[in-house]
Amino acid sequence: MPKTIVVLPVYNEENSLGNILPRIASRADYLVCVNDGSRDKSPALLRGFAQKRKYTFIVDLPVNGGMAGALKQGFLFVLYLVKKGLVGPEDIVVTIDADGQHKPEYIPELVRHMARRKADVVLTRRNFSVYPVYKIWGNRFLTWTNSMLSGKKYRDVESGLRLLKVKTLKPILRYYQGVKYSCAQEIALISARSGFKIDNEFEVEVPLYRAGTTLWDGFIVLALSLFVFFRWFFRKSPPPSPDLALMRHSLEQSEVLWASSVKKPRRPKQSKGFPNIF
Repeated sequence: MPKTIVVLPVYNEENSLGNILPRIASRADYLVCVNDGSRDKSPALLRGFAQKRKYTFIVDLPVNGGMAGALKQGFLFVLYLVKKGLVGPEDIVVTIDADGQHKPEYIPELVRHMARRKADVVLTRRNFSVYPVYKIWGNRFLTWTNSMLSGKKYRDVESGLRLLKVKTLKPILRYYQGVKYSCAQEIALISARSGFKIDNEFEVEVPLYRAGTTLWDGFIVLALSLFVFFRWFFRKSPPPSPDLALMRHSLEQSEVLWASSVKKPRRPKQSKGFPNIF
């Protein structure tokens, strides 16, 4: 059975982390928390949680780079775990927002859905019942644009809850820019143009609508989509170069936190049989 690695970007989410972290961790083998330059109590909450739950990794970014930039660093850290022998190409990366917009309870069913559909990428589509009309039409326009550029007919590309097999990360990162909220558009576009099998049929409820994006953000997303498409079309992009010092520091910091726990860490159920190389 493939392992599940959740990548969780975190920026000033002290009010939601206490609720969301246990619910995610109980449904994942590894949890990669990317602290995106938070200025509240989020870093302390992440460290406290990692002390209690082994295989929770913390990647600390010195300045805020936005959702897309945080996801990029999380993906690069997953590839670092591949080099360490902890993760394989058929394992599954789950991305989810830290503010409670998505229910972690969907994760096990999404993993089964991915297996049934034999998909490499699962992009969930949202039930828009809690969204204002202008957001719905904005999403339709961006989804239509992505469908045109990617050659794949999508129903909703902007959902932050998605599954990607580890083997898709390198091809995606080769063209991925990661600016502000461009992540959803870029992942959908590049994964389709890279020939991966994509499913966009799993509908999820959104318990919390959070207004954070603006019309300007939408313009940036659209511009990045065009830029990434032409980079792919002309094959003008080198392989990604991870910050190995950051990756090593993140792994070492996480090991120290696990070791400092008073209680003996308990492995997640799915992790049984994993080699302990730390």
